Amino acid sequence: MFRRNIQEGKWDDGPLVRRALLNDADAWAKIVDRYSGYVMSLLRSTRLPEAEQPDAFQYVFVELFKALPSMQNRDYLAPWIRQTTVRHAIRLRKKLEKFTELTNEEFLVDESHVDEVEASERVLLVNLAVSSLKEQCQKLIRALFFEEEPRSYAEIAEEMGLSSGSMGNTRLRCLEALSKALRSRGVI
Repeated sequence: MFRRNIQEGKWDDGPLVRRALLNDADAWAKIVDRYSGYVMSLLRSTRLPEAEQPDAFQYVFVELFKALPSMQNRDYLAPWIRQTTVRHAIRLRKKLEKFTELTNEEFLVDESHVDEVEASERVLLVNLAVSSLKEQCQKLIRALFFEEEPRSYAEIAEEMGLSSGSMGNTRLRCLEALSKALRSRGVI
């Protein structure tokens, strides 16, 4: 399901990429943060030895940094990242010569990690959907659903400068916007 979304371009990395290309270190850090879990889940799915994963992780982002200026479609990086990560893992596996009997097709994706990769893609899509909302909705959604320790509506309302009575309507409006953003990315 998510592989189809990646291919259909349901990703919106364009603004961050444009800022990164202007040497905005914060934008580059956000790109790395956005895709870190995804790259690690892909590396695990290829059964790359754990000791090799940090170097492979770094390789993918160095290559992404070098490729950004000439990349044709900068609006969604996930397909490029997926392809680069898997190809690099295959090359590393061949170099290690521990698994020379395996063909590329046999270890492209370890079936035991498919759920992990899809979950990582889902988390990425949800975070992108939340990031596409207006700032007030982003703050509210994150406060309600992303924090480890739940807080009361009154605490959240006070922090956001809202009256307690308006929290219900604001919450409903933000959840509707989030639902629309999730549908547009194929998550729901």
